[in-house]
Amino acid sequence: MFSLARRYFASLLGLVLAGWSLFLYGCAGTHSSRSGATPLAIKPSAALLPEYRINALDELEIRVRYHERLNGLAKVRPDGRITLEDFGDLRAAGMTPAELDSAITAAYAPLIHEPEVTVFVRSFAALSLYVVGEVRNPGIVEMKPQMTVLQALAAASGPIRTAKLNSVMRLRRDPAGELKAMRLDLNPSAIKNGAFQDMHVQPEDIIFVPKTFIASVNNFLTQVYDGLFPPVDVYLRALREYNRPGN
Repeated sequence: MFSLARRYFASLLGLVLAGWSLFLYGCAGTHSSRSGATPLAIKPSAALLPEYRINALDELEIRVRYHERLNGLAKVRPDGRITLEDFGDLRAAGMTPAELDSAITAAYAPLIHEPEVTVFVRSFAALSLYVVGEVRNPGIVEMKPQMTVLQALAAASGPIRTAKLNSVMRLRRDPAGELKAMRLDLNPSAIKNGAFQDMHVQPEDIIFVPKTFIASVNNFLTQVYDGLFPPVDVYLRALREYNRPGN
């Protein structure tokens, strides 16, 4: 009888403790929500990061399974192209390795049966841009991850007193190779007015800091091509010569 009573008491105590635990858990959840506590943060998956895009002067390794003669290293030329054995030139710059893999597969499809292509980036080109005009040290600036126009100006030792920061020009080539210009307002007063236009740079960008306000972007580009802005023109001429096919 005593043993039966003890088992009954133990069971009853277990039920009471279980109920009390549920009550405390509910109180804890209610307290967390009321106090503004947030759940444990989950780190974003690496798959969410942007894929690397191939740049000029990157060195690629291309392998075609069962076709060793087509395997080899290919350096991306300044014009953004590589030369494939038995095919010829193919644009690579601006693509992800997976996209280039698909492009090479499509290029070899008429030549070999079901090509299996793999693309590796063996070495990365040193990325740089150009900062010219009213800065202390105009010239080539080495790019850093997530670098902005303002950071590029800082890397050129900053603007000088005559710089018109409300008329900074960012020159960049589009995928067709045509030069495009964008005027940026980087004046500190623009922050208060919500017009601040700092943005990320890309390799081969040209940042021009003028000493006078540039009213027309189109007129500015015309003047650049006419050589009326010597510092920019020097770099543009060098880039055009560097990007000529066959170099």
